[in-house]
Amino acid sequence: MSDFNFNSDEECLNVSVRSDGVDDSGNYKFVCKLEHFGHQSYGQSFGIYFSQDITIVEVPGDIEATAEGNHLHIHRNNQMNDNGLVEIWIKLSAQESPEVTGITDIACQPEENGEEVLAIGAVQQAIYARRSTRSYKPDMLPKEILDRILTAGTYAATGMNHQSPIILAVTNKEMRDRLSAMNAKILGKDDDPFYGAPVVLVVLADKNMPTYVYDGSLVMGNMMLAAEELGIASCWVHRAKEEFESNEGKEILASLGIDGNYEGIGHLVLGYAEGEPNCAAPRKNDYIYYVE
Repeated sequence: MSDFNFNSDEECLNVSVRSDGVDDSGNYKFVCKLEHFGHQSYGQSFGIYFSQDITIVEVPGDIEATAEGNHLHIHRNNQMNDNGLVEIWIKLSAQESPEVTGITDIACQPEENGEEVLAIGAVQQAIYARRSTRSYKPDMLPKEILDRILTAGTYAATGMNHQSPIILAVTNKEMRDRLSAMNAKILGKDDDPFYGAPVVLVVLADKNMPTYVYDGSLVMGNMMLAAEELGIASCWVHRAKEEFESNEGKEILASLGIDGNYEGIGHLVLGYAEGEPNCAAPRKNDYIYYVE
């Protein structure tokens, strides 16, 4: 069965439903994809009409579902943000394979406990939308785009503002491929660990600063979010530490005129994504502990 899509500019959600086959017990599986836009919400609901009567077998823990005849009503008790993407799986039983015939009553709750929800700004939108991309087109990024991403990295918070990190912005294909080969050797594989990305940003930090690992990590985070805001895909690739502890890595730094006690923190590979981003994984329930 192909996706049954509902699109409306007047609502907070786009909803599509697709069949996901039959499980070992003969129950029919469906996946509902929710694409949220416009604002933050603390609950989402919609109805699905099927070609025949259905009975609910199983839904996730944050879902309230009721079935009446051939109509299924779903309410999700969880937060979604602007540009949020969630997939909900459901299991149903029916006499024969049910087909989706309509999606109705799409609504979302833009308030929590009766309080107006704050608007989501550009930074939070980038946070919620960012994904690690592992397949890239070969097209090089425009320099002005790359410069904006690099500048965002230089404004990361660092311990006592000592600015311990440095960034190698590698667009030279020969050097990019050399780093890829070094990284693959450390990893013990022959594949390109940079996933075909044409740009590699290497963050290193001065080991003489006690906060150097944290400083470099914040630089990486800033650049990932800046890339997302500009429509550029990214992925943090490890093993920069091992690369630049090697004689070859030290020779590379020396050839660039870089002298100091630097440790590799990470590579941020950048480019245009090949394919669509994956859905965000659900956040674990015990992520936050309030101490009030």
